[in-house]
Amino acid sequence: MSICSTSRVQRDIDVRLLGGPAVSGPRAADVVPGGVKSRTLLTALALDAGSAVSTERLMDYLWEKEPPRSALKNLQLYASRLRRCLDTANAGFSRLLVHVGHGYRLDVPAEAVDVLCAGGLLRRGVTCLRQGDPCGAATALTAALGCWPVDGLVGLVPSGPATAVAALWRERRIAAVEHLATAKVALGAWEDAVDLLAPHASAHPTRESLQVLLMRALVHLGDRVGAIDVYHRLWRVLDADLGIRPGGEARAVFEGLLSNA
Repeated sequence: MSICSTSRVQRDIDVRLLGGPAVSGPRAADVVPGGVKSRTLLTALALDAGSAVSTERLMDYLWEKEPPRSALKNLQLYASRLRRCLDTANAGFSRLLVHVGHGYRLDVPAEAVDVLCAGGLLRRGVTCLRQGDPCGAATALTAALGCWPVDGLVGLVPSGPATAVAALWRERRIAAVEHLATAKVALGAWEDAVDLLAPHASAHPTRESLQVLLMRALVHLGDRVGAIDVYHRLWRVLDADLGIRPGGEARAVFEGLLSNA
């Protein structure tokens, strides 16, 4: 079972999209669809698990540019190959990939799909933060990041929809990091917050919200010099890459450090 799962999933099927598509079931583990088109098709269907996805939408996912004249037949071929792959993982049970009307449906519950599970935990964590429950938020967000590899959605056709959805889930993962750090700060776990934020702040040097959170956590730890260094690094990167200056929140933290010197 997926580490994201909170209950026994129907038919014991796990669909893993984060870090590369794969399926496991009661008769087989880590069945990986062959070919980028089949992996992209699985991703497109799994993101709407339990719901029909139109052939037009699927073709948008599968072709980077204008679909060829044979697109519908090719889609049917990729669906057939994916169905065989899913049947291998789900041997002895009903088929998971269903042709419905003018589209296809992946017949699994949302909690069987790791990325949807991670998204649900992220929403739960944000709700806990808004309700003043940083402990509950930290628990949910830690679980979300536990089933959310840094790689995110990879190995897909570089089409518009696939690229957009990959970017969306990368953004949500960074948001989960920021929310977890906020919960850690609220709980007084400053060192944990710094350890969480530092590598992500380095990986995303122009993401000002990350830098501000890191500055605040360093201030709470008593590391004024470290917080000032983060601001100066942010200033240099924003100036060099974007031609802009740090925003009001970053400046406010920095000016507070100077006034308390």
